[in-house]
Amino acid sequence: MNKILSLGLLCLVMVYACESEKNTAKITDLIRINQIGFSPASVKEFVLVNTKGSNFKLIDAYNNKVFSGKLVDRGTWEASGERVMIGDFSSFSAPGAYYVVVDDTLASFPFKIQNDLYKPVLRAAMKSYYYQRASMAIDEDHSGTYKRAAGHPDDQCIYHPSSGRSSGTRNSPGGWYDAGDYGKYVVNAAFATSQLLLFLEQYPEAVGDRSMNIPESGNDIGDLHDEVKYELNWILTMQDDDGGVFHKLTAKTFSDFVMPDAYDLDRYIIGKGTAASLDFAAVTAQASRIYKSIDPKWSEKALIASKKAFEWALNNDTIAFSNPDDVHTGEYGDQRFDDDFYWAAAELYITTKDPVYRDHMATYQQDYRHELTNNWNAFVRNAGFHSLLENRDQLDKSLADELTQGHIALADEILRKISNHPYHIALDRFEWGSNSDILDQALILCVAHRISGEEKYLIGAEQISDYIFGKNATGYCFLTGFGSKKVMFPHHRPSGADSIPDPIPGFILGGPNADRQDASEVHYESDYPAKAYVDTQASYASNEVALNWNSPAVYVFGYLREARSK
Repeated sequence: MNKILSLGLLCLVMVYACESEKNTAKITDLIRINQIGFSPASVKEFVLVNTKGSNFKLIDAYNNKVFSGKLVDRGTWEASGERVMIGDFSSFSAPGAYYVVVDDTLASFPFKIQNDLYKPVLRAAMKSYYYQRASMAIDEDHSGTYKRAAGHPDDQCIYHPSSGRSSGTRNSPGGWYDAGDYGKYVVNAAFATSQLLLFLEQYPEAVGDRSMNIPESGNDIGDLHDEVKYELNWILTMQDDDGGVFHKLTAKTFSDFVMPDAYDLDRYIIGKGTAASLDFAAVTAQASRIYKSIDPKWSEKALIASKKAFEWALNNDTIAFSNPDDVHTGEYGDQRFDDDFYWAAAELYITTKDPVYRDHMATYQQDYRHELTNNWNAFVRNAGFHSLLENRDQLDKSLADELTQGHIALADEILRKISNHPYHIALDRFEWGSNSDILDQALILCVAHRISGEEKYLIGAEQISDYIFGKNATGYCFLTGFGSKKVMFPHHRPSGADSIPDPIPGFILGGPNADRQDASEVHYESDYPAKAYVDTQASYASNEVALNWNSPAVYVFGYLREARSK
């Protein structure tokens, strides 16, 4: 049965069941619950806000009561201003379709308990990258309704003076659009791609050929490997002859909300600096080892490029990027590079075993922490940590033990916060891209589970996924195309310009953002940080999409699928 039709029938059944509960149980988003559902073995919780309640029951699709329990008062969450009660039905594990009823008056959105729960959300989150491809048409065979014409061949990109070139053009086709705009940015591309590569390094067979329905399907290579390589091939085009790497490929300003083929702005190669060169070096070294058995010649090419970029950065170690006066697209600026040096040296050391890169790691040693802010900037040290942990059998025992202890301590701190939080999450600050911050916390817990085998870390990661799928202070499911309370108007140019009512599926939205940088253009209904979100196209501060917000989602959904399928 068609997936959308099946979900629609489930919702109709649930509405009928609610109405048959003596017409007293009304569906409400005051019950915040994972609208996708739960694996049989997972913790299963929901939150009731700003409403007195004492008892709840679980009702199946045939209006049978299958479980009952009591609500627990969790106090007030200051970030949302809500009085919070929590219900737990973890001991119930029978697969099926259900909803929660509180005190016979309030009903939740429907959800499922099922095996292989994460398959559809993982596939959608991965497929979002295909929809972001530049320089090629998105054809009907691989996209259905969301087909579109090609845009941005990027074969005659003008060198901006900030690039160090004064004339000529550059051929730099392909890759993914970075976010809701049509720019391509090396720093963010490298970071987002690295999180996808981490999953591929851990589970190289998890995403098989023909599993994503992309143009490369059927070539006997896993589809996610193919999709990631489409981006990596563009990244490689951004390296200058001397080894340094250009910062970004954009116009001087953002375009209107038009389709890619309607875009009429000149495209420029802009900037060249230390951060772009180091992040390029890191991801190409990482990719070199992961693709070595798939495409040895490409792997060798990537490693040569990585070494060259790293050498350039060593000799040009203080070149920060900021937007030139005439450029107003995304900046991705960075003023410190010790963490970028560490990440690049770590990836090069793992791939080459050359002790010179181990020495560079020691020179740029990083504290083991997770900094809650733009993950393309602050999480790069963690990217290095995670690759080292995945390859810890190749490290000196003392270094392997130090990294393991540091990671477990960080994961345990996240679990402590989850335990103490009214919503059972660890996020306590809401900035631009807060959903990527919380997903990065889940990624940390998944890595902790992988290196320790302890179930508590897997449970913590699932509690965080509950937040993404609806157990949050807005009640929205933050993955486009999914949930009962759907996001419909993301800040995403193709979704806004394609005349299709539903947005392209599979994108993680930025999420609540207390800074509200777009407040002059957007009305926020609440002053609370955890509610600083609005589903409107104009809200770039809370409702945009981005490569680096989807990448931890792909990792987490993929990891949970692998862990819960065993």
